[in-house]
Amino acid sequence: MCSYLTLRHTRRNRRRLREEIARRGVSRLHVGCGLVLLDGWLNIFYERREEYGRVKERGGRLALNYNLLKTWPVADHSIAFIAGSHFIEHLDLNAGIAFLKESFRVMKPGAVIRLSCPDLEIYARNYVEGNRAFFENKLVKEWCAFSQARTPGEILAAKAYDSGGSHRWFYDFASLKHILELAGFRDVKKCGRLEGKVPGLKDIELPERELETVYVEAVKP
Repeated sequence: MCSYLTLRHTRRNRRRLREEIARRGVSRLHVGCGLVLLDGWLNIFYERREEYGRVKERGGRLALNYNLLKTWPVADHSIAFIAGSHFIEHLDLNAGIAFLKESFRVMKPGAVIRLSCPDLEIYARNYVEGNRAFFENKLVKEWCAFSQARTPGEILAAKAYDSGGSHRWFYDFASLKHILELAGFRDVKKCGRLEGKVPGLKDIELPERELETVYVEAVKP
């Protein structure tokens, strides 16, 4: 459990952490990484039971336990790629916009951000079309937080509260494009699972989640 003193110490030493990240030559951020740690990236997660605010090596891969709703300990215009797979839906709309503005701050001109999340359009279209096969799919049901959800309507409603109730918003491409442009990004494009400019996509985007996912990349001008 990270105490108030630990958090206060981290804020007081944000410059130290920022200098360490720069010294390590970090230019790629894998945000909301969970258990997926990528080579050549700084993998950022937030876990209250682990030591907070220190860059560590796990199997030769860099990891940082840090609350991304705070100011990031990353220098302006220093990052070439940001990837967040099934992360932004865990933030409410205002927090998601704040996250994108902070991403924009740390990225170099020409840098690319990639986001993926459950696609509201996919769920809504399958609901309206009465496609029970989609809602009976093992993946869709397994990722549903409410085990008693059975009908397409119940599963669609439950999706907004998935991951133990930690989902806070439900996006489609149009809404992701809107908030990315609001944060200053341009050239917003919808991609396939393994399509895009961000490197290492096969390690970032899980194939079993393709059925329900929208993939988007955007550029900082």
